[in-house]
Amino acid sequence: MLDFSEADKKVIFERDNYRCVICGLGEEDGVGIAADHKKPRSKGGESTIDNGQTLCTQHNNMKKNYSQTEAGKRYFMEIYKTAVEKKDEKMIAFCQSVFDAYDTHEINGHIPRPDTQD
Repeated sequence: MLDFSEADKKVIFERDNYRCVICGLGEEDGVGIAADHKKPRSKGGESTIDNGQTLCTQHNNMKKNYSQTEAGKRYFMEIYKTAVEKKDEKMIAFCQSVFDAYDTHEINGHIPRPDTQD
């Protein structure tokens, strides 16, 4: 099986409330959604409901261009940038703890932390 069946897509969308699991937006917000493979087919991922997730078009494209962890880190970098602009100390601290987790587990170290750049 190469892609999700229409029935499986429906189950995935329903489970995720027809919203992107990353940003929470859905079709009623004016964005397209797609059933995405958490583990890509190219890396042995199967077209099963457990390996499926709902992504908006933007995050689906981002994931295709980057790995899932890279896409996640870049997403938190955008949240961090907005938090700094709004001086939202709570969100800044949260994002920094996410970046700490990336560092602790040595994931995506090639992408510099935005909170340590000059």
